[in-house]
Amino acid sequence: MTKLKEIKKKDLSAAFYPGGELAWLKLNDIMLNQVIQNPLENRLSQIYVRAHVNDKVEIYPLLTGDAEVGFNQNGVEYQGTVGAFRYNVQMKFHSRGWFYQVIVDGAGTFDLVYLQDLGLAEQAAVRTNEAYMSQYIDYHVTEGKTGYTIQARQNQPQNDRFPAIQIGALTKIVGYATDGFDIYGTDYKVTNELAALTKKSLPNRVYQYEFAQISLQTELFTNHAETSFYGYATEHQPKASGAPAENIAEIKTNIKEEAYQPSTKATLAKNISKPITGESISGKWLQAKFPDRIQEEKQGGTLLSFFTPNYAHVVTREKEAALERPHGSILLDKVDVLNPEATLSATTYMYGSFLSQLVAGNTNMNKWNSHARNPLNILQTSGLRIYIEQDAELRPLGVPSVWETSTNYSTWYYQWNDDLITVQTTLTAESKEAFVRVQSEKGRSYKLVLTNQVTMGTNEYDSTIKKEMTDGVVTYFPAEDSPIVETYPALQFRVDGTFNEMTDERYFAKEYAGTAGLDVFVFEPTANATFHVQAKLTDSFAKQNADLEAATKEIRASYDELTAQFHLNHQSTTAEKLNLTVYWYAHQMLVHYASPHGLEQYSGAAWGTRDVSQGPFEFFLATGNKAVLRQLVLTIFSHQYQDTGDWPQWFMFDKYTSIQQEESHGDVIVWPLKIIGDYLEMSGDTEILEEEIPFVDREAKTFTKEKGTLLAHIELAVQTIEARFMKGTALSNYGDGDWDDTLQPANAQLKKNMVSSWTVALTYQTFKRLAAFLPTGDKYGALAKRVQADFAKYMTTETDVIPGFLYLEEGKAPVWMIHPEDKDTNIKYRLIPLTRSVIAELVDKKQASRNFAIIDEHLLHPDGVRLMSEPAHYAGGVSTHFKRAEQAANFGREVGLQYVHAHIRYIEALAKIGDQEAWHMLDVINPINIKEVVPNAALRQSNTYFSSSDAAFLDRYQAQNEFSRVKEGTIPVKGGWRIYSSGPGIYLHQLISSVLGIRQTENAILFDPVLPEELDGLECHIELDNYPLDITFESADEAGIFVNGEAHPVENEANAYRTGALLLPKKNLTTKCSQITIKFSKNNRL
Repeated sequence: MTKLKEIKKKDLSAAFYPGGELAWLKLNDIMLNQVIQNPLENRLSQIYVRAHVNDKVEIYPLLTGDAEVGFNQNGVEYQGTVGAFRYNVQMKFHSRGWFYQVIVDGAGTFDLVYLQDLGLAEQAAVRTNEAYMSQYIDYHVTEGKTGYTIQARQNQPQNDRFPAIQIGALTKIVGYATDGFDIYGTDYKVTNELAALTKKSLPNRVYQYEFAQISLQTELFTNHAETSFYGYATEHQPKASGAPAENIAEIKTNIKEEAYQPSTKATLAKNISKPITGESISGKWLQAKFPDRIQEEKQGGTLLSFFTPNYAHVVTREKEAALERPHGSILLDKVDVLNPEATLSATTYMYGSFLSQLVAGNTNMNKWNSHARNPLNILQTSGLRIYIEQDAELRPLGVPSVWETSTNYSTWYYQWNDDLITVQTTLTAESKEAFVRVQSEKGRSYKLVLTNQVTMGTNEYDSTIKKEMTDGVVTYFPAEDSPIVETYPALQFRVDGTFNEMTDERYFAKEYAGTAGLDVFVFEPTANATFHVQAKLTDSFAKQNADLEAATKEIRASYDELTAQFHLNHQSTTAEKLNLTVYWYAHQMLVHYASPHGLEQYSGAAWGTRDVSQGPFEFFLATGNKAVLRQLVLTIFSHQYQDTGDWPQWFMFDKYTSIQQEESHGDVIVWPLKIIGDYLEMSGDTEILEEEIPFVDREAKTFTKEKGTLLAHIELAVQTIEARFMKGTALSNYGDGDWDDTLQPANAQLKKNMVSSWTVALTYQTFKRLAAFLPTGDKYGALAKRVQADFAKYMTTETDVIPGFLYLEEGKAPVWMIHPEDKDTNIKYRLIPLTRSVIAELVDKKQASRNFAIIDEHLLHPDGVRLMSEPAHYAGGVSTHFKRAEQAANFGREVGLQYVHAHIRYIEALAKIGDQEAWHMLDVINPINIKEVVPNAALRQSNTYFSSSDAAFLDRYQAQNEFSRVKEGTIPVKGGWRIYSSGPGIYLHQLISSVLGIRQTENAILFDPVLPEELDGLECHIELDNYPLDITFESADEAGIFVNGEAHPVENEANAYRTGALLLPKKNLTTKCSQITIKFSKNNRL
């Protein structure tokens, strides 16, 4: 086991491997760099010498395993030769940072570039999500006598501190970059070359994105160079960055000079060389392999992606090279929707990550191997990787020619050296197995080496891996001090395959032993190789099942059952696109429900009380799965705190019950009440109200022995809501926030006195529903009327613009916040109260019309509606009114204002008033061939839900100054974080129940289509409550319903804004497929 060399200077510490490779940098508990690295990875903190030869730039890294390395108590020294250059680099530490003292000698003209990755937060926060922490690092560039200096401040408080660092040099800096995407480029995945370093100058721009890495470029030198780069950090910088510190050179002079003691240099047995990238595939091969392609995506005549008739998604290397967010897939086995906590899940990436984050159940804890921490495939030891060995050179398989993925498998096709190498990763249906198979089409034998970075827990390097090997089978156990042992003591993973040898990092160099957490599996030359891993959560492993084709068919069929056999037919390609969307979004709803995590947000594992009450619940509501809905209601209510009547913001839904976030936003308590009303309307199951379920002890974080009826739980929650009404009103206190997490109040005064108009509307809607279906309905009806009266009194009587918030300080006049009269935030309009007040039927027709007029004029953009008419004001990341909205340096996700979840609620509101634009708005946020609908949409993965549409502003200041370009459509819009969201389930609910208008109550099927005339003749098949329905929608002057060719009496559900849904009693249907014709009228709207 290789021991790290730690250098400590008071508050600052750094750890290195004996070969000089940096593991981490810390200022007390603040992790300054972004990733804990191992010596097999490309180093993110690096210095390059760049030779400028004619019009070319040749680059050479200096801080590598080729250097001669020495250590002393102050730092580390690197020296050696690269190309025509001799170099000496000394990294010297002091209590607040470091210097890289660099001397380079060589013939010709050259410069130096210093790269430094940044975490700048507590280690646990950085390792939870590097991209998220990067979004909150503010860069401030100043230019002085030594050229550019960059200050970086972490705007998310770290235990009430705002860490900051200054990166600069003691000689002139002429170029810089702030994000790694500007240095590596999106095609790094294909070329393995740092694109910006091959150009004469760095981009010299602040890019606030998701890969925090500062880069500095020196002026040109001839023959000889001496400079010192530095990092100067502080644990707490309460104010925004301003003038840089100027005493840096003086600090360097106070570091004592000491001799460096030579360290052991690794002797490589195997050298890792450039990845194998698949060659561009021929059209002939594509036609033979995929003759039937649907929803082809092309750019300039180049095929980028398409789907197969079985809904698999296929992508070419040309598209992968162009994307910031690499193509990835979260694979699931066949999900038991009544027992989702045992789901097997794995993540694959097109760039050559063949099996990562393999989990049995809990996606944080019950994790076998590591996940990818960088989107550009710079760090290539994560997860499971495959190498081809030739002459002591190991070449990893990288981006393939073509990549195919479905819900339980991914396949990589590498056209290479006149052969086609295929790698396929497949999860079985029920036996908790994953297979990785490698095959040569030409039958050629390759020596394969497979590496796997084992975690047996949340993070690599955190646990001592416990394993046994018997008869070629490796079994992995949780470490004895792991929380897994108490919670899932039977959890094990076992591995077998056609490999001949299992070793570790010593396969690369004996000095690397124990540095990367790698198991290395070596295969004798072969044309067919298999690697197999199986998990168990109970006492014994399931019977193995190697029939992968049958498993895939079984899983594919399960999606038809899951989606209630939903299928659309129409002469246009619209139906085809939506059938694909239903399949993939149903899968991604299952990820959110059964294996909560995403591609960018790889941690999760919990149910957000608000989130599971929306995405999964609404999906199962739309598809009529009463058993799951009932179980969801009881599970959610059993996590209610007994003493407060509230819920945690989120909770683990498996056996890790005690892990939860106690503090919750002001609206969270409403969502469980909303779903009971929705469930009772759909099912009529009033017996559930007498079910006895436990509470949660808020202090112990365990279920109580004492149980209460569901009705008692409901009444306790309502009492809590009433107790939180602002004094003298029926308006809920804002508390810690509402649905928009970015608008959490910045101080205690705001928290105490604010009211969210959106939460009030949601509360009204919920009380009204409880009034209709609970035995004590009169009580809730009276509450609903009180809420409605106070909403009108404070928010619509004296203004026709519903304010985003109300500020009600006792003894003072009410103040509207986010309103045309708000001169404090200077934000005029907020979307979600405008839509929710209509969905809830809280406002009259006149106000509803005004709401949509405001949306059309101020909030609707080519890529969808935005949360506010203007961004929250940004001033270096210091909060005045709101937390994250004023802290995030990146203009993306909710901060970028087009959060797709809210757009889907806009669709729901459009359907409520009968506006046929609802159908088009479904298309606006559909990633499949999105440029056909949103011309300024940037390329994105076509089969994944995107949580936001992010205007491509470089930083918050550009966004503030040029925000009008979003409405003009003159700036590209990019897809945000993928998959992990309640959005897919909500989207499918709105498609089926609001836009197609098909839903059910206890005794009837309702039809309320909101369709454009061009969808005349649209056919839909769906099975609800064991009634198969073939539905045809026909445009007509008047609405009507025909059952098996016979007109049915028209009976309508109530709607505050137009004629409501057509009711078809279930007693008029049979279990044979009924032919239903629905006549819909374009005139039925507000």
